[in-house]
Amino acid sequence: MKILEVCTVSSSAYALVFQRAHALNQRHAGRMQVDLLCSDGPEVALMQEKGMQALVETLHRSLNPLQLARSAWNLRRAIKRGGYDAVHLHFGIPGLVGRFLALFDQQTVWIYQSHGYSIAENTSPLARWVYLLIEKALKKTVRYSLFQLHGDMELARQHKLLSEEQMVYLGNGVDLQRFAPASEERDAGHPTVFGMVARFEPIKNHALLLDAVELLAKQTRDFKVKLIGQGHLKAQVQALIQQKGLADVVEIAEYSNDMPEFYRSIDVGMLTSFAEGIPRALIEPMACGKPVICTDVKGSREAIIDQQTGFKSPIGSAAELAQHMLWFIQHPQQCQQMGNAAREHALQHFAEERIINALGKLYLSCGEPLHQEKTHDLHCRH
Repeated sequence: MKILEVCTVSSSAYALVFQRAHALNQRHAGRMQVDLLCSDGPEVALMQEKGMQALVETLHRSLNPLQLARSAWNLRRAIKRGGYDAVHLHFGIPGLVGRFLALFDQQTVWIYQSHGYSIAENTSPLARWVYLLIEKALKKTVRYSLFQLHGDMELARQHKLLSEEQMVYLGNGVDLQRFAPASEERDAGHPTVFGMVARFEPIKNHALLLDAVELLAKQTRDFKVKLIGQGHLKAQVQALIQQKGLADVVEIAEYSNDMPEFYRSIDVGMLTSFAEGIPRALIEPMACGKPVICTDVKGSREAIIDQQTGFKSPIGSAAELAQHMLWFIQHPQQCQQMGNAAREHALQHFAEERIINALGKLYLSCGEPLHQEKTHDLHCRH
C-alpha cells in the first residue's frame, strides 16, 4: 500500500505528521509506504535526512480560483507520478482541493482529516451555513473522514454531513517520551513564564491574550510571556506588543522545531483560539508536565480538565484570563501540582502509540474493496 499524506506547509507536516508516518513505515515495512507532500520549507530537508519521502509541490492557502486550480493540478500530478493507492488530506484548502479531485478519481481511496470543523465562536451564521453546505456537497468524495473531536462527530450526525460508515474517531496524540517533563525542576523564585505556540493568524486570537497581559501588568510585572509561531500577522502582533507597552514582559521567540525544549522553558501553556481540533498546543505542554490555560471553545475544552490540569476561560473575557494567569503567579506550588496532573492526563488520553496503531489498521484496510472493509473492526470508531 502506498499512502500520500498531504499538508499545506512543511512546518505542519513536520510537527503533526512526520513522526507517526515514519513510525508506520518502520512498523509495516514491506506492507505499507507512507509519503508526505507539502509546500517547500526548511523542514523538508529535515524529513528527507531521516529517510522520509517528502515531496514538494506548491499548495496555496488562498481561495483565489487560479491558485486553487494550480494546487489541484500540482496535487493530481504528484498522485499520478507516485502511483498512490490512498491519499490522506489534512487541513483546509488542500483538503478542499483534494476532495474536489476525488469527484473525478474513483480509483484512489480518499481520506480526509479536518483537525476540527472550521466553525468557530466568531463564525457568522452565513459563513456557517456555507461551510455546512460545502461539507454536504463533498460527502461522497471520501471513504473515511477522521475526527479529533466527539463534538464534530455529533455535528456531522446532526447535519447529515457523513454516513456512520465514513466517520472514524482518531483523536490526537504525541510522543510521550519526547514530550516529557524536564529531569530537573526549574529554579524557584524566577518570574512565572507563560508560553503560547500558535500561528499568527486571526483564529488564534492573540489580541485577547495581549489584552489580558495588559491588565495583568497593571497588577504585577513579575512574569514573562513567550509567543512562538509563524504566520502573516506576526508583524502586527509585534506592533501591538509595542503599542501596549508590553515589550518588557512579552517576547516573540525565534521559531524552532524543538518544541519539547520550549515547553520545558515555561511554567504554563496557553491557547486563546476561537476554535481548535484537539490542539497539540495544549497536549504537548501537558505532556511536559505544565498546566494550561485555554479559551472555553470547541476542541480546547475536550483537551483539558478544568481546574485539574488547568483553566478554561470565557472567549470574551480578557479580565478572567488575566485572573487565571495571576493565580498561577501567586500559587507556584499548586501550579506544579496541576502540571503533574496534566502529565497524568496526557499519559492516559494522548499517547501517540494509539494513533499509530489505529492509522496502521485503517491504511491497510484501504487495499480491500469497500464492501469487504466494512466487515472489519478498525478499533478506532466511536
